[in-house]
Amino acid sequence: MNRKLIAAGVATALALVLGACGGDPSASAPDPNASIKLATRQTPSSLDPCRGNSGYDLTYLKLLYAPLIDTDPQTLAPQPGIATSWEFAGADKLTFTMKLRSGLTFHDGTPVDAEAVKASMQHCLGTGLVSVPSIKSIDVQGTDTVSIKLSSPTSGLPGYLSTRLGFVVSPAALRQYGDEFGNHPVGAGPYQFARAVPNSEYSFTRFAGYQPVSDPAPRAAGIDIAIITSDTALTNALSSGTADFAFGIGESAAPALERLPGITVDRHRQLGFTAVVINTKNHPVDNPKVRLAMEYALDRKAIATAALNSDAGTPAWSVYPPGATFHDSATDNAWPYDPDKARRLLAEAGYPNGVHVRGIAAAAPPFSTNALLVAEQWKAVGIDVEFTNVPGPQAISQFVAHNGADVFSVGWPSQASAPLNYSALLGPTSYYRQNAAPNPQLDELIAQLNNTYTDGEQLEVAKKINRIIVEQAEFIPLYHGPAVIAYTQRVQGVVPSLSGSPELAYLAVS
Repeated sequence: MNRKLIAAGVATALALVLGACGGDPSASAPDPNASIKLATRQTPSSLDPCRGNSGYDLTYLKLLYAPLIDTDPQTLAPQPGIATSWEFAGADKLTFTMKLRSGLTFHDGTPVDAEAVKASMQHCLGTGLVSVPSIKSIDVQGTDTVSIKLSSPTSGLPGYLSTRLGFVVSPAALRQYGDEFGNHPVGAGPYQFARAVPNSEYSFTRFAGYQPVSDPAPRAAGIDIAIITSDTALTNALSSGTADFAFGIGESAAPALERLPGITVDRHRQLGFTAVVINTKNHPVDNPKVRLAMEYALDRKAIATAALNSDAGTPAWSVYPPGATFHDSATDNAWPYDPDKARRLLAEAGYPNGVHVRGIAAAAPPFSTNALLVAEQWKAVGIDVEFTNVPGPQAISQFVAHNGADVFSVGWPSQASAPLNYSALLGPTSYYRQNAAPNPQLDELIAQLNNTYTDGEQLEVAKKINRIIVEQAEFIPLYHGPAVIAYTQRVQGVVPSLSGSPELAYLAVS
C-alpha cells in the first residue's frame, strides 16, 4: 500500500479551513509575538510519549513532537509527517519502508535522521506502553530511509506511527536525561518545552528552527496552559480574560458559556466514546452472562442525557459512531434496555439474589458522573457496585497494573485506523486488557483485520469482531459525546478535530 500524498494540496485545504474557522472574522491579523493562554481540566500523565497512559497526553504531545505520519485533523486520514512516503513492500507485505524528510532538527539542534527515528521507536517499544509484537527489526538505510521488518501482517502500523510510537524524541536528550526525559522533553514539533508545574501549568515556546513537516507552522509565540479543575472555574477564566481558549469542557457547562458575551462555544464530532472496561479474569465478571446483564441493565440514552445535561450524546454499541467509515449498523441497539432480561441473566449466571463488583472511575466529568449513573441502573437489577473516584492516570494504573477493580469508567479515543483501534482496545497486547481473559476468537479476527489493506475488507472483518463483542460483552460502550471548546474573539485558527484532541498548534491571538 503506497501512501504517497501531495503535501501542497493538504496545505491548501488546511489554509482554507484556517480562513473559515475560529475567532472574529473582522479581527486583525494574528500577533506573532503574542502568547495564547489556555485553560483545561485535562492534565498530562507524562510528556514522554512512551511513558504516559492518558489520552489527555496527546494534546500536549502534538505540540512537542513531529509525527512520522501525520493525520488530517478533520478526517484523520494519513498524510506526510517526518516520513514523506511509506509503503508495505513484498507479496507478504512484511516490510514497511519510510522515506524521511531531510534537514529537520530536534529542539536541541541534533538531526532528525533515520538513526534518530530508530532510536526513538526502540525507546517507545522498550517501555512496554506501546506494544507491536510483530515488529522484528528496525533497519536504517542511509540517513533518510527506515525499513521495519514484520513477523506477521500489521496493516495498522501507519496508525501506530501517527501517535505515540511515531512521535520522534531526541536520542541525545534521552541519553542525557534517562528516566527523567518526561521532565525535559525534546522533540521536533512546532513548540518546545519551557516549564511545568505538574497538575498546575505547562508552558511552551515557539521552536524557532521548526521546519514544517505538515501544516501549521507555529503561529503564536508561546502557549501557556493552566490546569483548572472545574467547569465553573473554566467559565470564570474565559469571562475574566485569564484564558483565551478552553478545552476539555463538559457539555453541561456549554449553556453557561454560551450566555457570556464575546465567547464562542464549539461542539465538535469525535470518534471517541465513554465506556466501562472490564478485567474479565476477575470473578464474577469472568461470567459472560454477568457481563451481558450489565449491558441490558443500562439505558444508554438516559445516561448520556443526564451526564451531559443535553441531548448531544449518542448511545455507543461498538467502537465507531454513526457516520464513521467503520460504523457497523448491525450493532445499533445491540443490548436494548431490558432490566427484566438483565435480572434473568444474573439468575442464569447463579446470582438470583444479586452480585457485587468492584469499580474505579476516572475522577473527572463525565467519567465520574457516568459511574454514578451506571451504578444506579445496575443496582436496580441487583448488581451492586460502588465506584471509587481516582485521578485519571492513577486510576488507569490502579485498574491495569494493580488489578484494583473489576470495572473501570473511562473514555476511549478511537482511532481512524480500524486495525489499530481494535488491536489497541481489544487485542491480546491491549494495555487495558492485561487482566482480561484471553479470547481466541477475538484474537484470530484481529489478526485477520491486520492482514487487510482496504476499508471495505476491514469493515467486513470488523463486523465479525463486533458480533463477538455483542455476544460476549467484552466491554461496555456507553455513548459518543461531542468535544466542547470555547474561546474569546481574539482567538484565530480554530480547527475541528475528529480525534477530540484540540489542535493547539493552529491557534493564535490577534
